[in-house]
Amino acid sequence: MVLFRSDLEALIYLIIIGASVYFAIKFISSILEKSPKIPLKQRIIINFFLRIIFVLILVYFIIEGFPAISYIDPQYTAVLTGAISTAIAFASSGIFANIVAGIVLMIIRPFDVGDLIKIDVDKGIVRSIGLTKIVLETFDNILIEKSNAQIISSTVVNYTLKIGKKKNFEDFKKKILSPQDKGIIETNHDYFYDNEFIEEELKNAYELFSAKNYPVLFNYTFRMSFPYKGFKKSIKMIENLCQSYQDKKIFRLKPRYDIVDFALNIIVKFRILTFDSEKIFNHQPQFAQEIFDIISHQL
Repeated sequence: MVLFRSDLEALIYLIIIGASVYFAIKFISSILEKSPKIPLKQRIIINFFLRIIFVLILVYFIIEGFPAISYIDPQYTAVLTGAISTAIAFASSGIFANIVAGIVLMIIRPFDVGDLIKIDVDKGIVRSIGLTKIVLETFDNILIEKSNAQIISSTVVNYTLKIGKKKNFEDFKKKILSPQDKGIIETNHDYFYDNEFIEEELKNAYELFSAKNYPVLFNYTFRMSFPYKGFKKSIKMIENLCQSYQDKKIFRLKPRYDIVDFALNIIVKFRILTFDSEKIFNHQPQFAQEIFDIISHQL
């Protein structure tokens, strides 16, 4: 039985019903986004099912509402339905691939909103996570949309350390130290920190935490190439620069650096430890520029 008397009436009702359901779903989604008690994973799943309901309602009113559809011969209706189904399948194959990839990402949870990550060559902060895509803001303040299917097939680097519960100092040190700090890669102590200095610095950081759980720690690294000429003088200036960032409490913990390779130039890896990814996002480009200025001054 056809729901409406004419195709025009069906079209008008379809627009009204479609718009009403659409704005109702938007309203519910906005409430979910503002509710801190509902986890991100549940919000994404709820939004997904709301969209499915919206599509089903539209399909129902199109099939049952338009009188013109009832005049089509049943055998042609079957052919038409098959053709439409095939077209929808091809058109939505990418969407469903992204949905499946989104479900996989929700299960493995390689990153969360606010994490500082690298996807292939793009580095930035995750601003939003959806069932089909994420939005990444780069250091150039450019918003990039990455489909979930693209993320699944890409190399993802997360600069976040989830330290977990506070146990003791040795446990904290084990989780926070890099291979260079643990002595796997030896460095010249004339240029870099000695073990006593590292120990004292970490104890000061450990004593800052009174809660049972540590905050999320962001461990961001980047490399710079130094010429051999004037290297010792450059490193002393770098040490003063790092100390100034600690004095200003920009990154909370003092930036670290280690020699990681000797080739045509000396490759130094810099490591920023902070509990706020926005600080890396806002201050790391300036920090890197100041290091570059020191290198250029020695040339």
